[in-house]
Amino acid sequence: MQTRSIYKWGSPEVEEKLPSHTLDFLNNQFPVSKEFKSSLPKGELPLKPLKKSKLSQAVLTKLKKIVGNANVSLDDGSRARHSIGKFYTEIFKARFGEVNDVVDVVVSPKNEKEIEEIITLANSNKIPVIPFGAGSTVTKALQAPKGGISLDLSRLNRILEFNAIDSTVTVEAGVYGPELEKHLNERGYTCGHFPQSFEFSTVGGWIAAKGAGQASTGYGKIEDILLSITAITPSGKFETKAYPAASIGPDLFRLFLGTEGSFGVITKATLKIRKYHSENSAKGSFIFKNFEKAVETMREVMQGGFGKPHFFRIQDPEETDISFHMSGLHGGKEDLFLRFIGYKPMQRSLMHIIIDGDPAYTKEVFKKIKKIAKRNGGFSTGESPVNKWLHQRYSSAYLRDYLMDEGIRIDTLETAVSWSNLHTLWENTRGYIKSFENTSCMVHISHAYENGANLYFIFISPMSVTGEESNFIKFHKGIIDHIHENGGSLSHHHGIGRMLSPWMEKEVGKEGLRILSSLKKTFDPKGIMNPGGLLGLK
Repeated sequence: MQTRSIYKWGSPEVEEKLPSHTLDFLNNQFPVSKEFKSSLPKGELPLKPLKKSKLSQAVLTKLKKIVGNANVSLDDGSRARHSIGKFYTEIFKARFGEVNDVVDVVVSPKNEKEIEEIITLANSNKIPVIPFGAGSTVTKALQAPKGGISLDLSRLNRILEFNAIDSTVTVEAGVYGPELEKHLNERGYTCGHFPQSFEFSTVGGWIAAKGAGQASTGYGKIEDILLSITAITPSGKFETKAYPAASIGPDLFRLFLGTEGSFGVITKATLKIRKYHSENSAKGSFIFKNFEKAVETMREVMQGGFGKPHFFRIQDPEETDISFHMSGLHGGKEDLFLRFIGYKPMQRSLMHIIIDGDPAYTKEVFKKIKKIAKRNGGFSTGESPVNKWLHQRYSSAYLRDYLMDEGIRIDTLETAVSWSNLHTLWENTRGYIKSFENTSCMVHISHAYENGANLYFIFISPMSVTGEESNFIKFHKGIIDHIHENGGSLSHHHGIGRMLSPWMEKEVGKEGLRILSSLKKTFDPKGIMNPGGLLGLK
C-alpha cells in the first residue's frame, strides 16, 4: 500500500494544482533546491510494517460476532489510516511510510446496540477504544499509544428526524457535513456549521472537537447549535433531552463537548437548524489601510446591537498580500489603483462579509456595516473577493499535500483572545514566527464575538533539509508558548488532543484538571476511552 492513500487529504481522486504564476511566487518566496525537492517522497513509498495486533483471537472472534466479519479490519492499511489525523508531523512521517502508535483493529458498528456490546467487551478486557469519525483532527487525537480498537462510526450515518416545527434535526454521529446540509437545504434550512473540513468531517467529530464553522459568527459554534446528545460510555448509556432551555442543574450534554472521545462514544445528536435561502444573503468586502482599522470596524459591528454577519473575516496585511499574489492580482490594474489611493501592500487589510436571513434584515445590517467601515477608511471592493473565497474555501485544504510535494511546510494554530489583547498577541506571535528565515505568517480573524475574536495563524516556510520533524516541533512549541503568554486560549475550535495537552494544567489549573479527571473516572472507570495523555488526562 502506498503511503499517499493513508495521509492524503480529502477525496482520493482529487489532487489540487497551483497555476504557474502562483507556483513561481511560492518558489521565489520559499526557495527549495531541486535536489531536496526530488528527494522528497510524494506518496509512492510503501507503508512500513506495523506492530502486530495484540488482541487475542478470542476477542477478535467476539468482535466479528457483534458486527460481522466484513466490519472487522486487521490489515495494515486500515489500521494506519485510523491511527493518524492531519497534524503536520503525522503526515510528514507517513510520507516516509511511518505510522506509529497504531490501533490493533478497526471495527465498524452499525447501531448503538453493537457499540454497547463492543464497549462492554473492551471494558471487561481493558482494551482501549478510540472513536473515529472522518480522521480530520489536527490535534493528534487519533494516535493509539496503547493500541486498542478504532471504532469507525461511518455506518452510523442516518438522518433520523427533521422537525420544522421545532427547528431541529436529529442525526447519527457518523453523518458527514454535505449530506446533512443537502438534506436541510432541500427543505429550506441550514445547520450553519461549515468548518474547512466540512466535506470530510462528521457531526460526532464536530461535537467531540467543540468545533466552529466558517459562519459561526452568525450561527454560533457547535456548542451553540447542539441541543442534546446520546453517548455510550463504559459506565452506561448517557442520553439528554432536546429542551430549548432548562434549569435542571448543569447542562449535562455539554460535558461531552470537546472531550475528543475520552469519556465515551457520541452516537446521536439533536441540532438547531435555521431557515435559509442563499439568494437572500448579502455579500460584500472592504479593504482598509491597516489591520487596526479593520479590527476596529469588526469590533464596532459586533458591539453595535443592530445584528451581525454570519460570515465575518479579516485578513491581516501579510495574508492580504499573499492573497493578491496567489490570485494573480498583484501588479494588476485593481492593485495599482488601490495603491494609488493609499491602500499599500503589506499594510492594507481585506474584510469579507456574508449576512444570511430575511432580505430586509440582510440589507439593513449590511447598510450599517458599510457606514462603520467607511468611517474607518474602508473602501468597498464588492462581492468578487467573497465569491472567489467561497469558490475555494474547501478545496484549498488539498494544497497542503501539494506544497509538501514541493518541499514547502505549511501549518496552522488558532486561538481566542479578547479585543484588548488582540493586537499585542498578533504582533508578538507574528514576531516570533517571522524571526525564522524565509517564513511567512498569514493571520486572519474568522470568528468574532462582542468580547473578542479568534486569530488563525498560518505559517509557511521551506522544509528543513535535515531534522524537519524535530525542527518543526521546537518551532511549533514556541508559537504555542507565545500565544498563551500573550493572553490567547490554547485553542478556539481545533481542540486539545495530545498536541496541546502539555499546556492544559497551565490553561485550566490543577483544580480544573482534577475535575476533568474526576469526570473521566465517572464515565470511564478503567480508563479505556482514548487513553494516553489526551486533554492532559493520565
